[in-house]
Amino acid sequence: MNNSCRVTWIEQQLRAIPTEVDITLILRHAEREDMPQGAFGNDVHLTELGVASAEKLGAKLSIIRPHVRATASPVPRCKATARAILHGGGLDREFALDWRLGAPGPFVVDEEVCGVLFLETGILDILRRQLTSKEPPAGMRPTPKGIDLLLGLTACDLQSLGCLNIYVTHDSILAVLVAYLYGLAVEEISWPGYLDALLLWRRGERLHYIWRGLEQGSYPFSGFLDRLPG
Repeated sequence: MNNSCRVTWIEQQLRAIPTEVDITLILRHAEREDMPQGAFGNDVHLTELGVASAEKLGAKLSIIRPHVRATASPVPRCKATARAILHGGGLDREFALDWRLGAPGPFVVDEEVCGVLFLETGILDILRRQLTSKEPPAGMRPTPKGIDLLLGLTACDLQSLGCLNIYVTHDSILAVLVAYLYGLAVEEISWPGYLDALLLWRRGERLHYIWRGLEQGSYPFSGFLDRLPG
């Protein structure tokens, strides 16, 4: 699925949710430059197409939901994506940064230990272990606790104000979140492409969500609120 189709899917889902309901989009950053081999590439920037695509998305989102707030991973390509989305929507305002979206993200406890593991093992194997093993991979926290941290950031403040909350993150974080919520193996979901988004909104005591290619699901709102650290 290309960026245009992803944007169209997001538009369709947003229009199907009542305008007074707050919505969260947890999305992967826009297209980036090639990643250096054997490195994490935290300093890899967006391509020109990536910036343009994020601006186009912002323009479309602001028509549907004029009240937009953005938060990004501190990694430069995520910050650039948030900035471009807001600029495209005519909203040249500040956005927040949060480590739970990346650097280090909700699942990493020891960046040095985990970094070596990622380079030696590869992302897919790490994600499989996160979703299936009782013990987390070295340098990482248990997946349910990481999910609670991520949902605590992205879903805790959903109300009925008609706001659109955008959270820019990375594919590996988004893939684990989607697979965990749906109870699927990582191979059973569509891998997050550039500007792919998981939609979240609250209805009563349930947190509802939808990912492209899958049916709408729900999760008890108290399921993660009760477990968040005080």
